[in-house]
Amino acid sequence: MKKLYVVRHGETHWNLQGRTQGVQDSELTELGFTQAHLLANRLLKENIEIIYTSYLARAKSTAMAIKNKLQVPCYYEESLNEMNFGRWEGLTHKEISQCYPKELKQWRDAPHEAFIPEGENLWFAQKRIVAFTENLLKSTEKNKILIISHSTIIKLLLLHILDMDLSNYYRLKQDNCSINIIGYKNYGPVLLKYNDTCHINIEGHGDKNENRKN
Repeated sequence: MKKLYVVRHGETHWNLQGRTQGVQDSELTELGFTQAHLLANRLLKENIEIIYTSYLARAKSTAMAIKNKLQVPCYYEESLNEMNFGRWEGLTHKEISQCYPKELKQWRDAPHEAFIPEGENLWFAQKRIVAFTENLLKSTEKNKILIISHSTIIKLLLLHILDMDLSNYYRLKQDNCSINIIGYKNYGPVLLKYNDTCHINIEGHGDKNENRKN
């Protein structure tokens, strides 16, 4: 059985400031690097064979901490980049509500129908990550694959796996350096683990951040 380990990057400075990141970037905080190292220690027992990571620096920094610990190949994939949040990137929720009140209301009330100014929509971003994972599973001989990506992209993949409509976007949550495990059986994918942060919380480094656009 193939297993896909899907994890979110560590905490960033923009996470702390409540700024929308999207395809813009912010470096990991000291806690973010600690989370990445704790995650790497947790993944040691999983016998990961290969890593694929987003091109964005916050994901790459997380990936390097894991790669150095696991000593396995690591590849960069644009398909794993966060959703493009267009003109909202770099802005706080308050700033977005002041500049784009109508668009923000639609994003909150009906995210599956929302169009962010100069950004992607959920449908397009989901199509991107689903196509990548399906092609990867068909082409690779590896059985334990690690993907390092971002909150929105991971939630979109999980919605697809669970056969849930995009309107349920806010029903899922992804913490920094959380682990999701998807097993691919003969009858289809099974979500074996969801948003697991035990490897962080046990060490007293729990992440309380709930920023939605990372």
